[in-house]
Amino acid sequence: MKYLKNIIHRKRNLAIFITLFAVIGAVSLIISRAATPTLSIEPETGTIQPPATSIDDTSASGGKAVKFSVATSGGGVSSDTPCVGASAPSQWKHIIVVMFENHTWSEVVGSSSPYITGLINKCGAAYSGSNGTTQKNNWHDGNFNVDGTTNGNYNSKPSYATLTNGLSPTVHGLTDDTYSTTTSVDNIYKQLIASGKNGKDYYSGSASSTPCSGSNFSGAYHDAIRYYTPTIGSAYCNSHDVPISTFMNDVNGTLPEFSLILPTNGENMHDNSVSSGDTWAKNFLNPIFDSARYKSGDTAVFFLFDEETPIPNALVAPSIKPGSKVPSPSGNPISHFSATRTWTEMLGLPPLGVSGQAPSLLSFFNGQ
Repeated sequence: MKYLKNIIHRKRNLAIFITLFAVIGAVSLIISRAATPTLSIEPETGTIQPPATSIDDTSASGGKAVKFSVATSGGGVSSDTPCVGASAPSQWKHIIVVMFENHTWSEVVGSSSPYITGLINKCGAAYSGSNGTTQKNNWHDGNFNVDGTTNGNYNSKPSYATLTNGLSPTVHGLTDDTYSTTTSVDNIYKQLIASGKNGKDYYSGSASSTPCSGSNFSGAYHDAIRYYTPTIGSAYCNSHDVPISTFMNDVNGTLPEFSLILPTNGENMHDNSVSSGDTWAKNFLNPIFDSARYKSGDTAVFFLFDEETPIPNALVAPSIKPGSKVPSPSGNPISHFSATRTWTEMLGLPPLGVSGQAPSLLSFFNGQ
């Protein structure tokens, strides 16, 4: 009996020893893992698109978003790369139109204007060129009806009017550069007011509290908002016709849906050289392209000339593919009516005049 008790006692001691050994081993393993952590790598996936933006991928494990910082040459959208083929916005919010004067495509595009020519190459344009005998890809000015037939032989003001009301000069009635003449036809400013949106003209000249009451800068007859006082009223005109010195403040603050930029005749190539105007364009446009407003992707810039078909033009937005050309239309030619149509389409305004019969540029701005 004593011998059996000894055997039982030894087995108990052995069980205790084995249990204690197992506990010590488990503790050691925990300590070892805590001291030497391991890294588990799970690949995440996402779609990277051309613009320099951050793209959220919510398909990562655990439902956590992963951000990819996308870089393009030039560091993304900027004055160096203003067009990158980005996704078009669901709604265009701002249109900026910069107007220059009195030159054909061949007089501007080339070595005499490295900035404007470079902007066209970086972004896009309706290139001067022929489609059979109709030259439908040559941007037509206000001398032409929407179908490309001749309406007359005009100077500047009739083209500015056509751009902002979508009618030929013989219809809207502004057929010369007389400063004081106005018209009662429908226009983009009236449509903006009716739609709860805003439009401003920015003139490069002496500031005035009542600019619509008289000429206050060289080229004031180009200031289209002043043509429409019979329909929009003098008070609205005076409060929305402002010095160009306020423009960048608005870009960085509350930019109107429609902005018409009007340099003086000493800046817009009317009286100064092509190279001088090219420098002015560079100094004015680059800060826009470097702004957060432009980089947000919902602002389109139209750089246009008023007359002398084929009109020089540069079409600029982050969504435009660099070096793009507006395709030659099958119907009516590209013209000032095309610009009017595109602006109303972008801003959700009713069609103006006969501009709905002109080729739209909306799909081009949408990167198509």
